[in-house]
Amino acid sequence: MSGPAAPATLAGLESIAAQALECARRAGAAHAEACVESARDFSVRVRGGAVESLTQSGTRGLGLRVIVDDAVGFVSSTDLKPEALADLARRAVTLARFSTPDPANVLPTPGDDAEAGATAALAIFNPELVALSPDRRIEMALVLERLTLAHDPRVKRIDDVGLSSQEGASVIANTQGLARAWSETTLGLFAVALADDRDGKQRSGVYGVARRVLADLPPLEAVAREAARRAVARIGARPVPSARVPVVMHPDIAAAWLTEMYQAFTGEAVLKRSSWLTGRLDQMIAAPRITIVDDGRMPRGLGSSPCDGEGVPTRRNLLVDRGRLAMLTYDTYTARRAGARSTGSATRSYDSVPGVGHRNLHIAAGDESPECILARVDRGFYMDDQGSFGFNEVTGDYSFQAQGAWIERGERAFPVEGVTVASSSLEMLRAIEAVGNDLRFDNQVASPTLLIGEMTVSGAGGE
Repeated sequence: MSGPAAPATLAGLESIAAQALECARRAGAAHAEACVESARDFSVRVRGGAVESLTQSGTRGLGLRVIVDDAVGFVSSTDLKPEALADLARRAVTLARFSTPDPANVLPTPGDDAEAGATAALAIFNPELVALSPDRRIEMALVLERLTLAHDPRVKRIDDVGLSSQEGASVIANTQGLARAWSETTLGLFAVALADDRDGKQRSGVYGVARRVLADLPPLEAVAREAARRAVARIGARPVPSARVPVVMHPDIAAAWLTEMYQAFTGEAVLKRSSWLTGRLDQMIAAPRITIVDDGRMPRGLGSSPCDGEGVPTRRNLLVDRGRLAMLTYDTYTARRAGARSTGSATRSYDSVPGVGHRNLHIAAGDESPECILARVDRGFYMDDQGSFGFNEVTGDYSFQAQGAWIERGERAFPVEGVTVASSSLEMLRAIEAVGNDLRFDNQVASPTLLIGEMTVSGAGGE
């Protein structure tokens, strides 16, 4: 089986960006920025030993942002012919002339080109992954399904197994003289196992991983084993009485919480006074053992890139330093409004304007094993899955339906379901009593195991 056409060369994308900028100048733009992307996507899902769906696609597009008298116009298109670029530029300038001026609408200058060009050190492009044939990718998904089903006799069915990959190339250039270009690859796979419970219910276990480099993927057997283990661990789950107890958060749950918290760390949210961290810069907001980092230059990181969505070099942003709120994150616009500098935190695709986002966001690892953390708890809740949740970005209040296990005398005694866990993020951060050494990046947001001293676990009734 053959794949779709490879992404356009970087030289070809750079030429398109240069043409778009020239068209913008001719149309009357004072400043302009072109973001050009090309990608090849592959996705396969299997069920019952056969391919259920297969998608192979190639995309290429350009976003053009122009500034006219401090006002912005933005347009995007997948038609990159010269005449289409000229029309695109005229439309962008027209939109800018009808937009509200703002002196904070500026474009970044080149800055540290050496740092932004150090793509090789990031190891985000893998030729071996590109060379992996579609047939081999399909085979990997089929093998993963077989291994998951065979791992435990209590796993009766596989609900879903899939593999997806992307090979992409990006160029960002502007009329300030900035020009960036890079390529990247990603491959991910997942499995959803179903185990039969005694009451006829089916318990699901979901596990997935993604990597930049093919050799970094865990063995298929390891992915299958974890998906099956998670399903089997749900057998016999039941609610528990309501209580305030210590809570051990599995890395996946801690990462999901961190994802929801991130917006509060942006300068944009603080400027709008819609962050529960407003007015807390340089103050202690967490236990001293907590350090939170967003590292855009982590080698092989799923969120790593030589530059952000505006061409500003990415960097390692230390958000929380041993409990202290050390900084906020900015793109060029919000930095200008706040009287700060961009932190290389702009994220975007070609068809959207930049906004503030994260790269490889994580809570730094501690020095205790998950087993040692569990052994600390005489009676509590181990939370390793969540259902629906509510998160208030203004107050930081967090409430979520949870599953996991009840802890008795430092061990998981029985599986738990049907409980709700609630607290405020500020209280949770300050109540963290232990941080695990099990930090692993299966996604762009990661955390080790956390022990939170006390939270409200609402279950079947009072104690």
